[in-house]
Amino acid sequence: MRLTRQDLQRIRHRHFGYRITLVVQLALLLLLPLAQRLPWLLSLMLCLLALVLMVFLSRYSVLRRTRPLVYILGGLALLLELTWHIALVRAPSMAAALTFPHVLVWVLFLVLSTVRKVRTLIREPFVTVSVVLGAASGYLTLGIAGGLLLTTLWVVDSAGFLPAALPAAVAGQSPVLTAGPALMAAAFGLLTTVGTGVLSPASVPAQVLATVITVAGQLYVAILIALILGRVHRRLL
Repeated sequence: MRLTRQDLQRIRHRHFGYRITLVVQLALLLLLPLAQRLPWLLSLMLCLLALVLMVFLSRYSVLRRTRPLVYILGGLALLLELTWHIALVRAPSMAAALTFPHVLVWVLFLVLSTVRKVRTLIREPFVTVSVVLGAASGYLTLGIAGGLLLTTLWVVDSAGFLPAALPAAVAGQSPVLTAGPALMAAAFGLLTTVGTGVLSPASVPAQVLATVITVAGQLYVAILIALILGRVHRRLL
């Protein structure tokens, strides 16, 4: 396949997007303990991740059909994030009503971004270090989406979690902000099959969601590695 200079430029931008996405996601994960004390930090990192996914990946992706949908969901996620935080301070009842749609939009945006990333990765003309890092960032995106799903379940049915395993509520602070970092860390534990102790064994919805997050992570690794290695094998033949 012959590539033009414009094609090569788009590939460089896209590969840079793979690397910077992984850096932002690792920073989000490593900063979770600090986010326990600074409730706005997790939201800030999520917004930064959304901007990176839209500006560096969707913009330079070879997939054009679903690009407008990514921009719509990403923009809506950022708007809801800002509105939700303002409502937490000025109108807590409104914030409670916004929590479920706010988290749902984030999950849809991240899942769509992951699917697009997989489809983009298998169309890459070269299997480079940046492509491998892009595959790793897709795996971490599933963990972040899993954390938001756990947050949604906690809002809808808090009985599915063990109160003693979650941080104690802080006076004057929304319980969602207090529990958010712990639930995000729990999702990564499920994704990597390490497990977590925040879920109640007696809650069927919680156990089903835990299984979904774990299976999604294993399927992602198995499918993506098979596709990339399959391409390398075909080129060697």
